[in-house]
Amino acid sequence: MTAPFARVPLLLAIAAALPTLPSFAAEPSPEALPTVTVTAQKREESVQDVPSAISVVSAKQIADSGGGFSAGKALQNVPNSIAPEFAGHQRPRWYIRGMGSGDMASTTVYPVGIYTDDVYIDPHVATGFPLYDMERVEVLRGPQGTLWGKNTTGGAINFVSRKPDFEKANGYFKLDLGNYNSRLYEGAYGDTLIDNKLAARVAFVDQSADGQLENQVDGHTVGDIHDQALRLQLLAQINDDLQATLQLHGRDYKGQGIATRAWGSGPGGSTLFGPAPKPDTDEAAFTGKAEDRIEHNGVQLALKWDLGDLQLDSITAFDDIHEKAESPNMSLYEFGRGFNDDRWKQVSQELRLSSAKNQPVSWIVGTHVFHEQLDSRNDNGLLPKPYNQALGVADYGRTDIDQSTDSFAIFGSSTWQATDNLSLTAGLRWTRETKDIDLHRVAAPDADAVSYSSERDWWKHYTGDLVTRVEQDEKRTWNKLTYDFTPEYQLNDNARVYFRYAKGFRSGGFSGGAQVQAEASVVAPENVDAYELGVKSEWFDERLIANANVFYYDYSDIQVNAVSVRDGQVVSLLTNSGQGVIRGAEFELQALPFSNLELHGSLGLLHTELQDFESGGVDYSGNRIARSPSRTLAVGGSYRIPLENGDEVRLGTDWRYQSRIFFLPTAQQDHSVSQGGYTLGNASATYHLGGRYDLDLTAYVNNLTDKQYKTDSVPLPFDIAWDARGDRRTFGVSATTRF
Repeated sequence: MTAPFARVPLLLAIAAALPTLPSFAAEPSPEALPTVTVTAQKREESVQDVPSAISVVSAKQIADSGGGFSAGKALQNVPNSIAPEFAGHQRPRWYIRGMGSGDMASTTVYPVGIYTDDVYIDPHVATGFPLYDMERVEVLRGPQGTLWGKNTTGGAINFVSRKPDFEKANGYFKLDLGNYNSRLYEGAYGDTLIDNKLAARVAFVDQSADGQLENQVDGHTVGDIHDQALRLQLLAQINDDLQATLQLHGRDYKGQGIATRAWGSGPGGSTLFGPAPKPDTDEAAFTGKAEDRIEHNGVQLALKWDLGDLQLDSITAFDDIHEKAESPNMSLYEFGRGFNDDRWKQVSQELRLSSAKNQPVSWIVGTHVFHEQLDSRNDNGLLPKPYNQALGVADYGRTDIDQSTDSFAIFGSSTWQATDNLSLTAGLRWTRETKDIDLHRVAAPDADAVSYSSERDWWKHYTGDLVTRVEQDEKRTWNKLTYDFTPEYQLNDNARVYFRYAKGFRSGGFSGGAQVQAEASVVAPENVDAYELGVKSEWFDERLIANANVFYYDYSDIQVNAVSVRDGQVVSLLTNSGQGVIRGAEFELQALPFSNLELHGSLGLLHTELQDFESGGVDYSGNRIARSPSRTLAVGGSYRIPLENGDEVRLGTDWRYQSRIFFLPTAQQDHSVSQGGYTLGNASATYHLGGRYDLDLTAYVNNLTDKQYKTDSVPLPFDIAWDARGDRRTFGVSATTRF
């Protein structure tokens, strides 16, 4: 038995042990698992009726999470999916079935599409938002190009907030206090303003915590965060057939960027500058200011018009996202600082016309228009310390980018109920996208020319000479036809089998990290032909749900980020790697063996291979795609103990294992830039006061075993090693009241 699978019996034993808890009402029950409604096919239907791989995170899972629930946590129980957060709530790196991106340039788009209430959010820095007052999260695995659009070769994730309604007034308030000075305040309230005509709902969250590392230089914590968000929604029933929902939302995030550690990788912890021993687990060495601020404000208007047998939907949205960040030097010695000021403004419009679902032939057609404007400034510098000048590596550079993106698409999908048991679904989408970039990079001509009038706000006070390194004024247009085909056959009342073929498309672009003119390249679109065979089933009066699938991807022109070190700086460039293959299998189970015991589990098996990849003159063919664990396993459950006074005790636990991942598509023989397999576990206990109080008092522990693990690591110059660490053990208490 291999080491990763040696852990499987332990995790299964934890799940198996749950039924041995005291059973006050552990009688077989006719109750069924709740029906989960999704809009994965742009219409409301049960998740079990959708012939593709979908996982759903429920409102209860999000609300019950101790210490807050940021967007990246949505994938923690999804097979073959990860979203490591290595910079607070700043920018999760989304990966589904091995498809994702490690490139952090402002011009990069990810192959996993992120949507909030059906609105596509392009900038990756805007996708780490906190989840509050949610209805659900839908995780669609595999290419979703027909109905969800470009940049979904890996999949699509739709975060659905709770909407206003015309029911009675309701709301909640949650207070959560934990170690590392963690504090969370969260709440929502909805009510009818005019009977059956106008309703409103407002929700907010305010979360803060100290960082988990101590700075050896000044003794302060590293990695502090403060995340605030507000959402206001108005629902108007304009007439019997027309309904409008207006949403205003805003977020203000303040963090300290990446909480990292750096040390000497030479003999005895030495660097080229001098000794830098490896710090303790909870220590780091930062010089200079660490600050990261993200402001995201937006508005969207959703119209739903009932046309009898047809329905017309319109979604109009505008988002303004601004990030300003200062990255300090991350060691005892000065080897690099960074500053960036990026602003994205995007506007989108989608129109959809759909037929009724319960017809022999149902269909949906639509159009989507998207425009984005990016203005970006990025500075990097090696301050002229004596040891830097002695090595001839003192440096300064600045890149300014002005990029616009315009996209237009028309799409359609139709399902034919060929027989009582057989249905056939086919979809088609044509996309035209144009990108226009004006990139200009200047830099110091040599180490002797580097000088600053002040080290504070150093990017404002450079006084040395500058020469032009990169000029790129380029415009490109791509046209692409994508499609899918899905036959589904109902075996019996309990099970359905489906086959799905989908062609996916991730748009091309430009490498915003170019340091010299030769690197100012055009990145070609990537394409994938995906084949999936799956089964969905419900058993024992829908008290057991069992889903499984196998898949194979033919992946071409893969966009990868190649990381290298040049002139004392880490350079990340987006490039194409040629061919690759992905294959795997997934299994998901939910069970309600007794009315008070619920279990869930998932298993993902994954093989990825870059078949044609060369970088820096080295052939890396045969390497795995970065950040693609070959195995993921998640198990968990919840157990309710009803008390005679009407109150209730709830116990819950979740465990997840993932195998080794490599942080880069290169250097996979060096395990210092990888993370071996590890297991994380969470546990909670809640006392629920029923009756008129409706109050939950919860104690929780996350990362129960205090597992230490890396979320990132890249090679650095000057014999310096570097890594970013995942969250240590956190614990706390919370109180939630509903009204």
